[in-house]
Amino acid sequence: MFYAQKLLLSCMVCLPLCLLSGCWSSIELNNRAFARLLLIDKSDKGIELTIGFPLPNRLSAGKPGGGGETGGKSSQPFTYVTKIGKDLDEAYDKIQLDLSRRITFGQTRNILLGQEFAQSGITPVIDFFARESALHINANLYVTEGKALRFADIPVTFERFPTDILSAYAKQKITVTTTIKDTLMSIYNGGDMVLPMLVFGKNGAEREEKRKNWVGVNKAAILKQGKMVSALNMKEMRSALLILGGVREVEFDVASPSDSKEVRVLVRDIITKVKPRINGDQVSLLIDCKAKALVLSTNSNMDVTDSKQLSKLEESLDKEIQNNIAQLISKSKSVQADPFQFSNYLKWRYPQKWQSIKTDWRERYATVVEVDPLVHITIKWFGAVKKPEWNQILK
Repeated sequence: MFYAQKLLLSCMVCLPLCLLSGCWSSIELNNRAFARLLLIDKSDKGIELTIGFPLPNRLSAGKPGGGGETGGKSSQPFTYVTKIGKDLDEAYDKIQLDLSRRITFGQTRNILLGQEFAQSGITPVIDFFARESALHINANLYVTEGKALRFADIPVTFERFPTDILSAYAKQKITVTTTIKDTLMSIYNGGDMVLPMLVFGKNGAEREEKRKNWVGVNKAAILKQGKMVSALNMKEMRSALLILGGVREVEFDVASPSDSKEVRVLVRDIITKVKPRINGDQVSLLIDCKAKALVLSTNSNMDVTDSKQLSKLEESLDKEIQNNIAQLISKSKSVQADPFQFSNYLKWRYPQKWQSIKTDWRERYATVVEVDPLVHITIKWFGAVKKPEWNQILK
């Protein structure tokens, strides 16, 4: 008994020492090149891969922008390396051969796909993502207008590294968010999905050196069987956010019911449920969306403090968003794509029915499946946009 207690005590004393083992890998940190960003484009010779790396030798404190100095000039603390190969593996190997450090994907958080590459099909890179265990499955995927390599020329105004801008877009949920995990699941279910789309050349920081390459996220792309088949504008992208859920807040414009002038509202606390319904051979889907909203601004003379007028504004807002969702659904049907994965709801709720219709689901969805959006938004806050309470008291 005494020896058993002594052995247990010795094990407990030695156990914390295991936490002081140091590096978890045989490759030292100083011998690693941390890939933060992947840019993938289509080339005449195959695939053009660009990897963005931070440069520790230029991350010296006390210098403007955190950059080091080369030849008396300030340098950015990051760089890009580009190679072309017949496939992604060959392009990656060519980059690795040129580097003095071993590439690691442990810090890769964003992957950009060029528009032409996305239109030709993204499945060649999905295999690479599935096999590369170091890539985080929660890394974000984006499609870009034109070539993805153009992202290397954007102005880095608010962040130290360009990839941090994309991470902020996903964190703030201001656009559609799609990860490697979502893409792998989508490919398994047929390859239909929605990807956020970066737009270059927007009006932005006019005094920045590279202002012509200012980037934004006011579009999205529809993929069918892993190929980009259509693009969504800002209004359609915001409607997609309501269907997909997981968004914090979205802005919408609605015509005032009193004088048809514009009222801008911010929709938040969004709860969306997709409910499949079976009636004989007829399949239909109900998109039930409930949310709260606040009035941001208005050009209308309506009194938003009047409950009757406010109720009419809510009705107008519900109809406007319902029409927007209906137009978005119609657009997805026109290309026979199911980017919102409605098929999964049928598979979960009616597995036997799904087995009988899954072979021709896209055609059925595009022609006979009814999708009914039902929106109910309550305007809870209207601030001081028109006729605030204190002005009424002073009269």
